[in-house]
Amino acid sequence: MAAKPTKCSGFAVIDLGGIAPSLVKAVCLSSDDSIVSNTDQIKPIVIAIDSPLMRKPLMRDVDKALIRMGSRVFPPNFSWMRKLSIRGWRLSVKLMKAGYEVVETHPRSVLMLSGVSDALTLLNRLGIEVKVKGLRRKDLLDASIAAAVAYCIVNGCYMVIDDGKYKIYLIKRFQGAA
Repeated sequence: MAAKPTKCSGFAVIDLGGIAPSLVKAVCLSSDDSIVSNTDQIKPIVIAIDSPLMRKPLMRDVDKALIRMGSRVFPPNFSWMRKLSIRGWRLSVKLMKAGYEVVETHPRSVLMLSGVSDALTLLNRLGIEVKVKGLRRKDLLDASIAAAVAYCIVNGCYMVIDDGKYKIYLIKRFQGAA
C-alpha cells in the first residue's frame, strides 16, 4: 500500500473457485474509494493489507518482535510510515465497517520467515497459479504476497505475531526452507 493516494497501491486477488487457486488480478489502484469499490466487486473472505493498522502510529511490541526475528521493519511513527499507517488505518476501518475481515501483513517479513526469496516462488510453493502477465512491479509483487497471506488464513498455512494488542499475519515456514 502507498502512503499517498496519488501513488500505486498494489491490489491483488487470488481466486479460489477453480481447480487450483489462481492469482487472477494484480493492479495499481490509487484512491481509497477505488480500493473499496474493487474490493466490493470481489467480496473477498479476508483482506491482508501491507500497512501498520493502528489509529496512532507508534513503535509496537509486535514490530519489535519482528525485528528480533531478523526482519527489517520501519517504525510506524517514522516519517512517511506515519502517513502510511494513518491511511492504512482509515482504509481498514472502512473495509471492516463494510463487513470484511482485515488483517495486517508485512511482505518482506513473509518472504524471510517463510524461507523463500521472492513472491513468485512463494505463490508457486503454495500451489497458486499465476495468471497475471508481467508481474514485476514491487507494489504488485507485495500485493500478491499480501493476497497469499489472506489465502493462507483461509487455508491454515499462516502464522501470527501477536503482542496482545496488535497482530501481524505471515506465512508459516516451508518444509526444507533454508
